[in-house]
Amino acid sequence: MDRRSFLNAGALSTMAIAGLAAGISPAWAAAQEPANIRNYNPNMRYRPHGLTGASVSALGFGMLRLPMLADGKTVDEAQTIDMVRHAIDNGLNYVDTGYVYLGGQSEAVTGKALANGYRDKVYLTSKSPWWIMERPEDFELFFDESRKRLGTDHIDFYHIHMIMHRGWKEKVVPFKLIDKINNLKAQGKISYAGFSFHDGVPLFKKVVDANPEWDFCLIQQNLLDTEHEAGLVGLNYAAANGMGVSIMEPLRNGFLVRPPKEIRQIYDEAPQKKPPVEWAFDYLWNKPEVSVVVSGMGNMQNVRDNLEYASRSGPGMLNAEEMAIIGKAARQYRSYPGSIPCTGCYNCIPCPQNVAIGYLFNMVNNQYRADKDLARAKRLVKYSMSPIQRGDKPQACNDCGECLPKCPQGINIPEELKRIGRELEL
Repeated sequence: MDRRSFLNAGALSTMAIAGLAAGISPAWAAAQEPANIRNYNPNMRYRPHGLTGASVSALGFGMLRLPMLADGKTVDEAQTIDMVRHAIDNGLNYVDTGYVYLGGQSEAVTGKALANGYRDKVYLTSKSPWWIMERPEDFELFFDESRKRLGTDHIDFYHIHMIMHRGWKEKVVPFKLIDKINNLKAQGKISYAGFSFHDGVPLFKKVVDANPEWDFCLIQQNLLDTEHEAGLVGLNYAAANGMGVSIMEPLRNGFLVRPPKEIRQIYDEAPQKKPPVEWAFDYLWNKPEVSVVVSGMGNMQNVRDNLEYASRSGPGMLNAEEMAIIGKAARQYRSYPGSIPCTGCYNCIPCPQNVAIGYLFNMVNNQYRADKDLARAKRLVKYSMSPIQRGDKPQACNDCGECLPKCPQGINIPEELKRIGRELEL
């Protein structure tokens, strides 16, 4: 019997898991003790959230991509509440939402889902959006509005939402948002202070170093984004500073759920057969630096499947052959004709014309070259790339050329922007 089957059969006791984890850090041993775990369930696996002392479920419930009613605009509250409570009943203890998610509907339905005793079973997170702040005191105003929507006086993990070059320069620093989030923690209104992030490694390190009181961060990471945005460097840097690391976009906006046939064929070569979603999750859970993988789940089957995958997760779970399979799949993704060799380092940002260069190259163009789904590429631009948060479309480029000497890959950025703008009809 291999180790994975052994774990899945439930033959490994909690103390044995603790002994294995203790070889990584004492925090791992403590994270496995049922007495230290909120909403303990023997079928779930738990992980330390950095040095916070919180033991969090391997899987977190992301409250952004929720089931909607027929109008496509209104959250299906009944279905969402059933999904969230089913996850909690099966040991999930991390629920992640945000002030702006779904126009405020996300926080509202999260509050309803956590009524009737469920709030005390989970670590609740939310986020403060800099891009709609007009004055420094909006930070406290948004926080109080979040608490009201969520039906709670206290938020466990609170983020400054989506820190990136523009937000850092225009709002986070001048509005002293780090001082403000630290004050919330000092007042006992939140337990842990952190931030979510969408930019490159240099800014990520600057943000981490700017606040010795950071407890955690939320970064984009998956088997394709080893260099994109904070990447593996950021993951390791945060962990080395004692921070917990929550992961968003583990399935890369759904791209990794239904990969192109060439990548599916690579997975089919593996002796142990797993669906693409499980490969994507396992890549992250294999890393001890990862605290929790936050996934949006759109229906009950997603919840059931992801709970099953989480139940057999753990650090060091992948063998050399499985890691080689993942590496081969990632290389195949980058080899499609028309792909741009952009790593998402964001050295080209800020762009004088505010073009979302790295996002357009790595997240929009390269995924389109692999799956040929033009409608999906357009959705990624329309719904995930506002000019304020990420930047403008390709046609905003005026050929100034400031980006050219900054690109370590030597990409002719203006020409590639014109090409993808034309070919993807952006």
